[in-house]
Amino acid sequence: MASLSIANVEFCLDVFKELNSNNIGDNIFFSPLSLLYALSMLLLGARGNCAEQIEKVLHFNHIAESLKPEFKDSSKCSQTGRIHPELGVLFSQLNQPDSNYTLSIANRLYGTKAKAFHQGKSVIVDMMYQTGTFKLAFIKEPRMQVLELPYINKQLSMIILLPVGTADLEQIEKQLNLKTFSEWTSTSNMVEREVDVHIPRFKLDIKYELNSLLKSLGMTDVFSQIKADLSGISPGKGLYLSKVIHKAYVDVNEEGTEAAAATGENVVVKRLPIRAQFMANHPFLFFIRHVRTNTILFCGKLTSP
Repeated sequence: MASLSIANVEFCLDVFKELNSNNIGDNIFFSPLSLLYALSMLLLGARGNCAEQIEKVLHFNHIAESLKPEFKDSSKCSQTGRIHPELGVLFSQLNQPDSNYTLSIANRLYGTKAKAFHQGKSVIVDMMYQTGTFKLAFIKEPRMQVLELPYINKQLSMIILLPVGTADLEQIEKQLNLKTFSEWTSTSNMVEREVDVHIPRFKLDIKYELNSLLKSLGMTDVFSQIKADLSGISPGKGLYLSKVIHKAYVDVNEEGTEAAAATGENVVVKRLPIRAQFMANHPFLFFIRHVRTNTILFCGKLTSP
């Protein structure tokens, strides 16, 4: 399960970086878990080089060694027979009968105040305010605060990466990878403390066509009528993937959030005043994750509410 979680985070960051480079200055929001699940279903019917490319893009090619023996098989469809039982276990944990959510999240957290949200120029947006005990980290390089806001009895949480001081979001994005994300959000650095939290009320409803993005990541054959091998779906020739459409929606307001679809010299913990300030009045990154499995359900970048 840990290796599947790592694959989820790596795939999430790959997709984010591609979307970020192709949508400069824009808001970004997507569900890496939804994409991973959909493409893993396609993988069931893929064979040969086509399957290997999908596995590599999803980072499934590194999972086999860590899976349980009962999940292994000797089929020639690569890791497919070994990965999907693990995915089944993951989704059963995400959708526990007593979870109080169905990948749709709601919780009352905030009062409201008006503040300026800065993106080159100032615009006035509604800001929500809450004082409480939250996990917070201060990162030295690049300078940022990392805040975790819990939802649904702490089963889910939103993690916000907010540049502070002279740092900007681009510096965070350049250093963002599996290792740094794990460091920045590690339990050794995320310390519970009293925090005054100010975040904007916002809605994002974004649709992407992802053919070019997935091709850039290395998934090329499946889009080719000549090279695609989906013989696990149908023995007939000429079957290929014509288009990948992804749409995701998030609404962060006073009711909460509703969404559909290590140590090192760069990390320092400081002595803080009695109450820390977290003022998200400039662009930030955010992730909604399932705490127990450390699975990222949604990933976003807010540049303009």
